[in-house]
Amino acid sequence: MRSLFWKMFFGAWITAMVMVVAAIYITHFGEFGDPRQEERWEGPALFREVMRNMRIARRHGPEQFQHWLERAPKKVKRRVYAVDSEGNDLLGRPVPQSMAPLINSLDYRNREAHMLVDNKPTVGFFLPLRTGDPLRIALVAGDSKEGLLLRFLWRNFWPMLLLSMIASGIACYWLATYLSRPLEQLRAATKRVAAGELDYRVAPSLHSRNDELTDLALDFDSMTAQLQESMSEQRRLIKDVSHELRSPLARLQVALAIARQKQVAGLDTELDKIGKAADYLEDIIADVLSLPVSNQEQRPLDDVVELNSLLSALIDDLHIEAAEKHLGFDMSASGEELLVATRGSSLTAALENILRNAIKYSPSHGLVRVLVQESADSCNISVIDSGSGVDETDLEAIFRPFYRTDSARSRESGGFGLGLAIAQRTILHHGGSITARNYAGAGLCVEIKLPLIHLSDD
Repeated sequence: MRSLFWKMFFGAWITAMVMVVAAIYITHFGEFGDPRQEERWEGPALFREVMRNMRIARRHGPEQFQHWLERAPKKVKRRVYAVDSEGNDLLGRPVPQSMAPLINSLDYRNREAHMLVDNKPTVGFFLPLRTGDPLRIALVAGDSKEGLLLRFLWRNFWPMLLLSMIASGIACYWLATYLSRPLEQLRAATKRVAAGELDYRVAPSLHSRNDELTDLALDFDSMTAQLQESMSEQRRLIKDVSHELRSPLARLQVALAIARQKQVAGLDTELDKIGKAADYLEDIIADVLSLPVSNQEQRPLDDVVELNSLLSALIDDLHIEAAEKHLGFDMSASGEELLVATRGSSLTAALENILRNAIKYSPSHGLVRVLVQESADSCNISVIDSGSGVDETDLEAIFRPFYRTDSARSRESGGFGLGLAIAQRTILHHGGSITARNYAGAGLCVEIKLPLIHLSDD
């Protein structure tokens, strides 16, 4: 049982039921041994029969009581003793030694007494007779207190159990919910923060509480705020550094162009290497600057694009790059007009980046498949390359900035780990989602889900 809710619920429920039974025992224990309350007797009819025969014996002598006792069942004889003035039982039975204090306490001034005999409630009566010496009668009223309690509980077991289960179950369910709900909210908040929602706060949902869990939520929000600020400062620093690098990079490219114009013999190869390094550095800086520092940088989606047309145009633009590796494209689209809200060319850049990755990781003479499927309010885009795929442990990590798998470390094949990160943030900004998985019989499959807009909504 790993759930804290059920641990608290069952623990409190069992405790409550035990307390109910204990309370019944404590409050009723003193009443079980009082034989004068007929509702507490094991046999109230026996008590009435003994009293009736005592009245008859008072008028007609002890023989009447002896006659009744001789004809009584064995279970009655074991519970009723009639002792004469000499201490002998009318039936000639030995009187239990434990009953002697009760018998000896009965006289003309004390005509009734109660006592526990062998842990059983017993009542004694002093019966003066008109025709002779008095009798002392002892009646064992019932079982021991523990036996009466067990019999009481057994006879009332199901009503008590049902009422205890219902009452304590409702109370304990409310208590467990009250205690575990903030922990569940903190757990959900932790997942959202881990997924990148650093602006999420959990304390407002616990404003009605004023306990340690509220303090924990405030500390959690404080930690998240500091983390968000730290991440923003880090990204801002990277952007500032990238901006600063653009100036010397521009001068380097100018100097490289001048050097190429001079046509110095033997330097063409070296100049080409410098040019590739400068272009690579320019691409890194451009991608870094395209990463938003915070969610406040996101702009509203004020444009509309048709996905099938956009994907077809991108595939035509990338045809030359694919032809260099003898790659083919296979596009399968459903739906005639799939309209998606966007901003500028942001969605175009994200889809182009994903298609370029598919080309980059597909081997020569391979195939890149693009599947577009329409549903009621959204569309799914699947881009499947023909490469070797990605380890299952890396499928989520490839969307982190600057992350590259072990099989893609080189600059020629692996890039610098920003393309999918930028694509993910762009897709999320468009209200969609992006995931990656290994496609059976092919390579990596990047799946994009985007919400559609309909002309009828306007």
